[in-house]
Order: sequence, then structure tokens, then C-alpha cells
Amino acid sequence: MNKMKIIKNKKADKIISVYWFAVLFIVAAAIVYMVLSFYGKPYDIRQAEADILTGKIAGCLSEAGYLKDGVLTSDFKNNFLERCRLNFQTEDVYGWREQEQYYSEVSIFNFVSGQMILSANVGNGNLKEFCNQGKNSPVCLERTFYSLDKTNNQYKISILSIVRKTEKNV
Repeated sequence: MNKMKIIKNKKADKIISVYWFAVLFIVAAAIVYMVLSFYGKPYDIRQAEADILTGKIAGCLSEAGYLKDGVLTSDFKNNFLERCRLNFQTEDVYGWREQEQYYSEVSIFNFVSGQMILSANVGNGNLKEFCNQGKNSPVCLERTFYSLDKTNNQYKISILSIVRKTEKNV
């Protein structure tokens, strides 16, 4: 039997290994780039947080277009956090325990006369003057909707929600 000799081309192996290392380098560089772009800067979720807060307050005030019982009372105004089951406590980072990071304000007007019937607020009222003044300012969100009571009186309800947390999100 004839034995066939397999001749290896050493130059071809060297060229393939250079391409192999180039491909490995490109893949590694792409992975590093993706990780840095994903984890490199914090996401600013304050707008979403303010939107969720506004939605929770709106749900606390009105259901299916009608005001909930007891909303127009002074008890509601004095116990706004408890009645709406809100918690404005934040984690103890950047000294946030000393200075509240949230503010919410609810104003209810008679739709026909425009007269304010109820105004309730809770949180750090100082945040209101810095609303949306730039990148490092609190995010403010104001929403208005209309509702009826059981006797079909019409009301205009305005909700202002402010989230600060600038040290963590910006």
C-alpha cells in the first residue's frame, strides 16, 4: 500500500492564526463596547417615577370617572399620604433622609365656577421652584383630568408630581 503523505502548508496556518486573533479581538471589543454602553451611565427614570406617582394619586381620587367617597373632606387633605397609600421614604443615600425627594400637590376645582374646593400637598415643597430648569433639576409632571361626584357635579382635578433624585439619576 502506498502511503500518502499529507503536506502541511505552514504559511497558511500562520495566516489563519492572524485572522483568528483578529476575529477574537473584534468580538472582545464589541462585548466591551456593549457592556460599557449599557452600564456606563445611569438611566434617568425620574419621569417614569413621576408618571407612576401621578397615576397612583389619580386612582386614589377617582374611579371610573367618579370621585371616591371622602375625597372632598378635610380628613382627606390632612391624611393625603395615608388615604392614597403613598410612601415618600427613600433609601438613605446622598443624604436623602434629611431632604425629601418627592412632592405632590392635588387641586380640585368646581368645573362650572372655577372655584378651588380642595388643595392638598405633601412632601418637599421647596422642589416646586426648581421644576424643569435643566438637566440637574427635579422632574415635574402636571396632569389634569375631569371627574363627577354621585350627584353629577363636575370637577377639574390637577395633580402636580415632582421627583428630585438628581444625584442618582443624572
